[in-house]
Amino acid sequence: MKVCEKQFPLGSYKKQKTDGFHMDGYLADNIDVYAKKIRNDMQFVGVISSSTFEVRTGKSTIAQQIGTYYTSKVNEFHDLNLEFTTKNIVFNYKDLIERAFELPKYSCLILDEGDDMAEHYASKVSQELRKFFRKSGQLNLFIIIIMPDFFELKNNYALLRTNFLIDVKFEGEFERGFFEFYSFKQKKWLYIKGKKYRDWTVVPCSFKGRFIGFYTVNKEEYLKAKEEDLKKWDKEEKGESKIISNLKKRVNILLKFVTKVLGSHQKVADYMRENGDDIGRSRITQMLNED
Repeated sequence: MKVCEKQFPLGSYKKQKTDGFHMDGYLADNIDVYAKKIRNDMQFVGVISSSTFEVRTGKSTIAQQIGTYYTSKVNEFHDLNLEFTTKNIVFNYKDLIERAFELPKYSCLILDEGDDMAEHYASKVSQELRKFFRKSGQLNLFIIIIMPDFFELKNNYALLRTNFLIDVKFEGEFERGFFEFYSFKQKKWLYIKGKKYRDWTVVPCSFKGRFIGFYTVNKEEYLKAKEEDLKKWDKEEKGESKIISNLKKRVNILLKFVTKVLGSHQKVADYMRENGDDIGRSRITQMLNED
């Protein structure tokens, strides 16, 4: 079916034959439900992932199309005037949390390539995200998380905090534009039964569909924002590496001093063990030999 005809008149993208863009009818029906019910003090969260390759399958493309269609329907159903632009797309968990409090109620917010969602349960990132999702329900947002690998998602999100899953995949000779939709129950059982071996065949999808290769937001702005986030990430990674390197040097200096005081690597290891750190003599020697 054709959707968003007024927003995208003929000529909006290549090979367009009529106003709007094509969206699978079953997918549109599901998005309609979220758009209708969001004002019942609800929050909906969906996951878009890929069972074929982690990158370049079209996850961001279909996410934008869903975000645009959802926004048009929530405006229609509830007489609102929300927008869906590059401001509705973020690339890291910090911006997700910040932007969630900036957007109007009932907006769509996309976390594009949400690797942060796979962080270890005890990490600071994971703790901040859990806190955010526990309290963000009152914001009444429609959140889409793009994950390279669905099975990397932590249990609480995969099983309880997400409403649906879309598997974006290649067909044939790396042909884009195909997806499979999993409902809440199917997504849950797919994660439980398929996680161990990354097996997507253990549970059937609700339905299969097609989508076109069309960005619904300004492509140049989107790619620029994505590039800026990548540069920011690279800078932070290099900064953290430098801190860790300097810390290792200081530890090495202190370890050499302690070894000189105690007299041998074995005595250092014994002292460490007595104070709750069971590190062997060979590891002490290895650390002292590191630059």
